[in-house]
Amino acid sequence: MADKSKILLIGGTGYIGKFIVEASIKEGHPTFVLVRESTLSLSSPAKSIVINNFNNLGVNFLIGDLLDHESLVKAIKQVDVVISSIAHDQVDNQVNIIAAIKESGNIKRFIPSEFTNDVDRAHIVEPATGLAASKAKIRRAIGAEGIPYTHVWHLILSLVSFFQL
Repeated sequence: MADKSKILLIGGTGYIGKFIVEASIKEGHPTFVLVRESTLSLSSPAKSIVINNFNNLGVNFLIGDLLDHESLVKAIKQVDVVISSIAHDQVDNQVNIIAAIKESGNIKRFIPSEFTNDVDRAHIVEPATGLAASKAKIRRAIGAEGIPYTHVWHLILSLVSFFQL
């Protein structure tokens, strides 16, 4: 059996991310979650439950920040696959992940935060046109950098596709 991919989740303690982290661990992937140091301090009761659960599952925590290029590169160099499940208001910040993936040069698959409609095919109306434009911009940036990627429009499909890597 081939070695399992090492997975990095950015946004792994969030609403969708925590489920992807759990699924990755259950499938036997070495799983890493990028977290801010303040998140690990367990200041929020909701986050402390997630962090404690991840500790019990054997998740590896990497200290970093979506806005800190050096910490992103350092984290990405330790894995094979990057999954972004960041919140919709941070979608534009995925250009930072793209730059770090490009610099690290070792990623075999990037799954950007896009767990909604296919922005290239759906007819998007207000108030969602701005978010759709941001997601389309990220798609173009990934393609322009030549990064292997998978766009996922529904969470269930993402988990099925992801674990067949």
